[in-house]
Amino acid sequence: MKPATWLSAPLLVLLLALGCHSVYSDPPSDGFEPIFNGRTLEGWQGQDMSFWSIEDGAITGTISPEHAPKLNQYLIWQGGMLADFELKLTFRLRSTNSPAVNGGFQFRSRRLPNGDVAGYQVDNNYLQPWKARLYDEFGRHDLALQGERAVFDRDGKKQTEKLKLDPGADDFRLDEWHEYHLIAQGRKLSLHVNGKQIAEVTDNDDDSFEALGLLAMQLHTGPPMKAQFKDIRLKRLQPARSATARNLLLADAALAWQLGERLDAHQPPLKSVGQIIPKMPATGLGARTGTVIAKFENAYFDLERDLNQPKLWNISGEALTVFLRARAPDGNWNAGLLAKRGNHDVMNFCLFGADLGGTPGPDIGFEVHTEKGFVMVSFPVSRVDATGWLDLVGRYDGKKISLFCNGRLMEEKPWSGRLTENNEPILIGAGSFDGVPKLFFTGEMEEAAIWSRALSDAEVSSALRK
Repeated sequence: MKPATWLSAPLLVLLLALGCHSVYSDPPSDGFEPIFNGRTLEGWQGQDMSFWSIEDGAITGTISPEHAPKLNQYLIWQGGMLADFELKLTFRLRSTNSPAVNGGFQFRSRRLPNGDVAGYQVDNNYLQPWKARLYDEFGRHDLALQGERAVFDRDGKKQTEKLKLDPGADDFRLDEWHEYHLIAQGRKLSLHVNGKQIAEVTDNDDDSFEALGLLAMQLHTGPPMKAQFKDIRLKRLQPARSATARNLLLADAALAWQLGERLDAHQPPLKSVGQIIPKMPATGLGARTGTVIAKFENAYFDLERDLNQPKLWNISGEALTVFLRARAPDGNWNAGLLAKRGNHDVMNFCLFGADLGGTPGPDIGFEVHTEKGFVMVSFPVSRVDATGWLDLVGRYDGKKISLFCNGRLMEEKPWSGRLTENNEPILIGAGSFDGVPKLFFTGEMEEAAIWSRALSDAEVSSALRK
């Protein structure tokens, strides 16, 4: 699983992107529809627009000696999620012949909290034995190099064979204009340059395969360069299975994990600490048929710090939503659940279980810290079946903080201010106290997700639970 028009404006945009045409109402007879007008950046948005302009009738990302990004920059198409499609664009990468020069575009991808993008990528490199490849950013890395056909099996094992290239297929220079043609249909990804196939992947790895995601042009960090994209045309293909509102909602998250996947398959990668057993069948009250979960034995997942980007995983601004589907078969919820905190004053968000006193038995709480200070909402576990599956949602929208369980609002308080950031990791199944993970979880978890926006009541109560 890797969001219906009646639900919310964001989901409406996503569904329109999947099933309807854009402002270009009369697509050409070949079905390819222009999604860049050649004059402005209308319909495209990046985390820092100062790196993007229009030159030579092309979307142009520029790195200069005076203006260089500290992290990769992405210009995301605002048409929403793409499932099965064909994309044609003309691309060139202008720079010195440095091995550090790199550029390309993302597809079926996810925008991370800091604006970076994870997922499938068409990647290009100077001074390599290959010039272009199919890649998995923040995931498995090489999928298929130029001249390769690769197949990933259900367990993630890769088999590669030589792809018989047409004469001249690999005879192109990255600093000259060339047409790229990407076909993403189901599990098969095929890349052509100048009408000739150069790489192919069949991705049968359910734990890593992405069926849905964003399209983004990349400006990779490195020496002074220009990455240029023009004549960008899209043709939507009919997917074998239409995305559900829940699929679309999870694909829209800044971070999302199916926690029952193989421990080496999470994207972004999670480090397991303690005993975590993946691929267990879901059982118990409220279990969803056919799903797999992770069983925790006094253990947790750690989305580790990046020393080069210490605040990489922070949700900034005045809105966020966190979601965790979990079960404590013994009814003991006294553990950290999903948090980015060091203590009450060093916190982005925290979803937790603890005996807060004043109520019978343990409680589940959600807290955030903003420039205004610390705030918490909670409910006693005695209000629900403590041994069944709980869909826990903590939400902050810049006006109030809310906590939901199984689609029902449990407590809400007024609050405001921008979220404060920190250098702590994100922990799933533990809480950090003065930088030390504690309160490890024993029980079962199915999935977790974090959005850099406040989900609507309808999204929480309906789409997320289907």
